[in-house]
Amino acid sequence: MSFFKELKRRNVFKVGIAYAVSIWILLQLTDVISQILVLPEWAPKLILLILLIGFVPALILAWAFELTPEGVKLEKDVQHKDSITPKTGRKLDYVIIVSLGLSLGYFIWESRFEQKTAELESMAAAPAPEIIEQQPAPPVEVEPVAADKNSIAVLPFANRSADAEDVYFTDGIHDDLLTQLSKIDAFSVISRTSVMEYRDTTKNLREIARELSVANIMEGSVQRSGDRVRINVQLIDAGTDEHMWAEIYDRELTTGNLFDIQTEIAKAIAAALKATLTETELASVADVPTENVVAYDLYLQARRFAQNETRNGYAAAVELFEESLALDPDFKFAWIGLARSNITNYWLYGGDPRNRELARQAIDRARQIDANFAELYMAEGFYWYWGHLDYERALYNLKKAIEIMPGNDEAHMWRGWVSRRAGLWEQAEQSMLQALKLNPREHFNWAEYALTAMYLHKYMEANKAVNQSRALNADSYWGRINLARIALQEKGDTQTALQMTIGAQHSNDYSFLEEFLHTRVLARRFEEALEAARGLTRDLEIQRGTINLKEDWSAQILHFMGRQEEAQQAANAALFRLQGLREEPGDQHRIDIAEAMVNAIRGSDPEAVKLLVKKAMASAPQDEVAAFRIRFDYARVFAIAGMAAEAIEMLESVLLPPSDTSIYIIDLDPAFDSIRDTPEFLAMTGRYR
Repeated sequence: MSFFKELKRRNVFKVGIAYAVSIWILLQLTDVISQILVLPEWAPKLILLILLIGFVPALILAWAFELTPEGVKLEKDVQHKDSITPKTGRKLDYVIIVSLGLSLGYFIWESRFEQKTAELESMAAAPAPEIIEQQPAPPVEVEPVAADKNSIAVLPFANRSADAEDVYFTDGIHDDLLTQLSKIDAFSVISRTSVMEYRDTTKNLREIARELSVANIMEGSVQRSGDRVRINVQLIDAGTDEHMWAEIYDRELTTGNLFDIQTEIAKAIAAALKATLTETELASVADVPTENVVAYDLYLQARRFAQNETRNGYAAAVELFEESLALDPDFKFAWIGLARSNITNYWLYGGDPRNRELARQAIDRARQIDANFAELYMAEGFYWYWGHLDYERALYNLKKAIEIMPGNDEAHMWRGWVSRRAGLWEQAEQSMLQALKLNPREHFNWAEYALTAMYLHKYMEANKAVNQSRALNADSYWGRINLARIALQEKGDTQTALQMTIGAQHSNDYSFLEEFLHTRVLARRFEEALEAARGLTRDLEIQRGTINLKEDWSAQILHFMGRQEEAQQAANAALFRLQGLREEPGDQHRIDIAEAMVNAIRGSDPEAVKLLVKKAMASAPQDEVAAFRIRFDYARVFAIAGMAAEAIEMLESVLLPPSDTSIYIIDLDPAFDSIRDTPEFLAMTGRYR
């Protein structure tokens, strides 16, 4: 008998095939088990090596031994007539067939499972809310803007002074130059915020120019030494890297010389770009606001603190502006800085009327010195907006500021905010877009433009803008919160909204905390919402436009949870506190609407609830953004009170733009559960669905 036939007779081939198939099956099981038990990466490799090593001994054993009814014997000790290898071979055939069947079934199942998983992943709107986002959203491609030939980015000046602390002086010179250049209509100057990120950058000029959409870049340095100052500047064509102009100014350190240098730089840039400066523009740039170098230095320090945009920063800025003015009472820019710091303190930090009055006094003092300069009109705009919600006067002054300083992004952005409040939506959009053109790297402005687009139900523009905001600063809650708002309003996407608001309950900004609560209520994750609501502090409860007591929030959430006895207790506590607050801010709509809500939860007479809502409507501010938000609050109150017709009437007024409401939010909000199945409500939602 040939060796090949003998191998076949002794089932060596079949043992080899059965062993190989078994190895494949064992490897698949190992892969699954290693994932469940979280085995180290080397474990499956070790098992494979052991199985491969065992392959040769298995063949040797199949050749040398035979399975008999009496047990395993050496093949040479078994008579051929007594051999049962044919029976063993048939058993091996069955083993091989079954193993191959299992292998084929597993292969088909795995292929279908992977395909289905891929389909589900592609359909998923967002990851599960419990999974905290690990990576920022990828940068969104913004439509490229053709660079204006007279567009300029003035990169942060390098501080060449021996004292590293002199950076505030260097930055102050840089900021002043940007301000002066923004007054020239022939130039399109990128704002301070967008260029400051390029301090000590490793990017080349072409990359920077492409990101900022500019044709020209200016670099420079400042060195202060004793009573001397040296300013070195150069203008570069970003497309060719060619130096268009360069100059070194080495002068005695006087404010006159500093502002003379700015004038000379402006003229030189105009000559290089073949632009024409008007006499008014030249006069504005050449203006020397103070002759006192120490007063100017204190002013630069104060402005530095104000740029931190913190409560302590503004407090320090106020003191430094006052010291500067003690040295030069006619320093108009210091008066403007003082006015802006005080009005910011009024708006953001406590609403003390004394801060508003101090701002008014500072503006009036600056007007006595010069009745017609851009910074004065800017301060007036802020004052009437933040100080009195007088949008007409605010817009008038901001328009005047833009006429004198057309390249100032801040003036355009403020005009956009005020226009939005005044209900001038097209003007709001255009002003914000102009601000973004001048300041393309400011994430907060992109988030604000996204909000405007969302109010107008322009979801494509809103998503594009909010993603650009997040590409610039993925950690900022302004972008995250707005992404949550858009996701809810556009498609009722609670998963994205939950993910984007993770951690917002720990913020000291009520806007973020409110969105955390709002999202959890809509997603019906009431326990999370209740815990956050009970942690509200007084400074978060009482806002300039709303009063949201922790007892009020708790009463609503407990009501939605069906814990009516606890809801009643919380509502009673809220009502007690609200009645006490009437003595503080006065009889205002924010107290009326809060009382209406807690009375609805307490089961008060619907007519009494309706009366409170009417009273709140009569005293509500003339503010388009606040108006549609308040009407939605009225609808929720009426629904909880069981007044379907009144709730529907209010909802009808906010389902069309501008608003921050949609049919998806109404579908999710548990406030409408009690009237959701009424014929009138079903008819209304059907019309908008």
